[in-house]
Amino acid sequence: MPRNHFPIPNHLLKPSRFLNHRADPAWLFLATAAVLAAGTNAQWIVFMPRLVDDLQLEPYQLALLGVALELSGLLGEIPTGALADLVSRRLAIICSFVVMGPIMALAGVFEGFWLIALTQVGWGLAWTLHSGADVAWLTDELRDPDRVDRLLITRAKVQLAANAVGVPIALVLVAATTRTTAIVLAGGLISVWGLVLAMTMPETGFKRTTSAAAAEFKRIVVLGTKLTARTRPLRLLAISSLFFALGSGVVDHLDLARLVEAGIPSTFDEVFLYGLLALAQAAVGIVLVRLVERRFIEAPAALVLSLLMLGAGAAIAVVAGASVVWVVFVGLVSQEALRMTAEPFITMITNAHSESAVRATMLSFMSQAYAIGEILSGISLGVLASVAGIGPAFAVGAAIVALGSVISSRI
Repeated sequence: MPRNHFPIPNHLLKPSRFLNHRADPAWLFLATAAVLAAGTNAQWIVFMPRLVDDLQLEPYQLALLGVALELSGLLGEIPTGALADLVSRRLAIICSFVVMGPIMALAGVFEGFWLIALTQVGWGLAWTLHSGADVAWLTDELRDPDRVDRLLITRAKVQLAANAVGVPIALVLVAATTRTTAIVLAGGLISVWGLVLAMTMPETGFKRTTSAAAAEFKRIVVLGTKLTARTRPLRLLAISSLFFALGSGVVDHLDLARLVEAGIPSTFDEVFLYGLLALAQAAVGIVLVRLVERRFIEAPAALVLSLLMLGAGAAIAVVAGASVVWVVFVGLVSQEALRMTAEPFITMITNAHSESAVRATMLSFMSQAYAIGEILSGISLGVLASVAGIGPAFAVGAAIVALGSVISSRI
């Protein structure tokens, strides 16, 4: 072997040690949220116009893709959450990123509706591997509930900023390549981050169980179920989350279709318009999260959540009734900003009422409740949109979100 004239120190040859100074749990938690938000938003900005413009899917097909995504999440949340509590939260998070990236890429390659639906199933399952496990991992690593709550608020800001970063990434990739290539590269970013996590992510606060795996898995799921049933805040939170998702889920896959219906100028490229929408949502969301953090962080989390949900319902109502495209645009921006701001409060309430041994499972329970709402939304409101129109479907969604707000105020 050739000799190096300038030998490299041994510690630089070991990536995990070299990067260890950056592997602070709080930093890694926020960086992971940033990469995931930027990568998925860059993919989504290109993916949705491809479905609407290139493949010309019908409203019910767009809604069914959402059902496929959320149904896989529904079925996977509890098993993967319990697996994270049983084996390793770190391993679950790493596997999520490594698996999710190629599936995102395939979503941009396939053209058949059912093949695309299959990628949504895989995407949902991969997502559940890190859903809940990330907060459970952070909570055990830091062992400081107050700091975790602050980091959840910070994560919301980071995610919104990263969503904004995903917009120019998507536009540059589309301008330089094709829509399919842009989607594939966005998926590659997610997979690469999984490899970074494998080298840098610590796990010192987690204690692996020594019990028989099957018996312990069953114990965790049963304990989590009982805790949700007997704890009033968790029970009401699960119900309100379901209604929140049921009402707002219709927006996820029909927002671009609603803008087209309202009358987008023919000179506008759909990718550019969708990117502009995402950028505006991120900008308004950052301002809103900052406002809530400064003015309402000391207020009861349930009260803040209720107000944010009520605002989101009002925004959906505006989208439903408006006939001017810029009013629809403003309503969509407001709705997403309010929803993004509400998410950390759902997590904070869940975290505060969960036991350490089943924390990932409890967080998965809340994600599961949200997934049920998304599925029901895709089936019911998606069909309503195809039969009666997108506007009436949004109007019904607004009323359901308002009902969820009332329930969350009782937590």
